[in-house]
Amino acid sequence: MALIPAVGAGCSGPSTSPPRVEPPGTVNSEVEWDGFDPGAYVQHNYSVLRDDDREILCRIRDFFGGAKIAGTHCVDVGSGANLYPALSLLPFARSVELCEYSTANVRWLRNQINGYDECWDAYWQVCAEHSAYAALPDPRGHLARVGRVSQLSVFDLPRRAWGAGTMFFVACSISADRAEAEHAIGRFLAALRPGSPFAAAFMLGSNGYRVGQHWFPAVQLHRAEVVASIAAGAYDVDMHEVRPRPALRDGYLGMLLVTGRSRG
Repeated sequence: MALIPAVGAGCSGPSTSPPRVEPPGTVNSEVEWDGFDPGAYVQHNYSVLRDDDREILCRIRDFFGGAKIAGTHCVDVGSGANLYPALSLLPFARSVELCEYSTANVRWLRNQINGYDECWDAYWQVCAEHSAYAALPDPRGHLARVGRVSQLSVFDLPRRAWGAGTMFFVACSISADRAEAEHAIGRFLAALRPGSPFAAAFMLGSNGYRVGQHWFPAVQLHRAEVVASIAAGAYDVDMHEVRPRPALRDGYLGMLLVTGRSRG
């Protein structure tokens, strides 16, 4: 397992890695999730705020900013080594539970919520362009107060436990089994109380991804498949597809952002 970086070490700059296609059929329980390297993941994906993440962040900021929620128990499912979904919930949160399965990522998250790295300031600055976020003067301190990390699989989420939620690049990236992706989407939506606003994001057409020295599987989801899975448990659904230029990595078609409200 790769070493977990100290605070500040996860934002040192982008890296590249060669593509590889994972043999089909890999299921979530077969993956060595404790081999996930959060430092390498942040370095490659989030050390510099990309235009595609800015676009997504603006949309979820405006969505939650207009959702008329306050003092809500919020959840970010499958947080991994990504803080910006949790940041998008901060102004409305009585609590934010970051649910993550990988032990390596859990340690990284617990370190970050006590005082997150400076690279995330650029993401908060995008949020703070909206008045609801600008009214929160100390997001770093607020996350330390309201944030909590739980080591929990998406498949074990309790029902109707939270009033707002996010799930970013999880269902598409935990397995090569399409049925598991659909199940993950259903468990996420069912974990929210009826009427709760949510934002979820998916890699489209992904054939897997490398983090550090480990390769992880993915499902080659397409828009119609995500639409069908979301529609079963949500309403007021809006979808927006992002085609990054340049691509974040080889081996995917784009990103799909979904917002809406859970049927609970």
